[in-house]
Amino acid sequence: MSESNNKSIQDEELITHLLGAKKKHDENKNVESEEVEHLDKGADYLTTMLLQQGVKEVKTKAKKTPPKLDELKKMFVENLVKSGYVTLGENGRTILTDSGKKYLDAQTKSSGTKVELAKLKNLEYRKSLERKKSRTKRTKAKMLQILKSRTKRKKK
Repeated sequence: MSESNNKSIQDEELITHLLGAKKKHDENKNVESEEVEHLDKGADYLTTMLLQQGVKEVKTKAKKTPPKLDELKKMFVENLVKSGYVTLGENGRTILTDSGKKYLDAQTKSSGTKVELAKLKNLEYRKSLERKKSRTKRTKAKMLQILKSRTKRKKK
């Protein structure tokens, strides 16, 4: 009983430690509020535009309110701890476990594959744009040539 109780206390310490570190990071780099402000402006613009178009606002009540940002952070950290991906070291620092390292490597590899795929799609798209441009240039050149030959015939 005391071992499980001790484990839960240690987990709580780790969760608190991780959340505190995230909070310090957020205070130093406050991107969240800027992003939220930007999204709010966009939502206000869209709402105004739709109301001007005659679309009526329909209010519906959700059965459950979605979790707030702090709750999401806590859930994420709790899942890390429950999965055993991180532990609290002797000097109060978080340590990545072997299973956490494997998970992180798998996620990194998966993300790397997705990035490479996106790069290839982007390259393919850019090449298709280049082909379209060259086709239009050739078409314009042919049209100019045809027009010049017509004007020469008319002069004769």
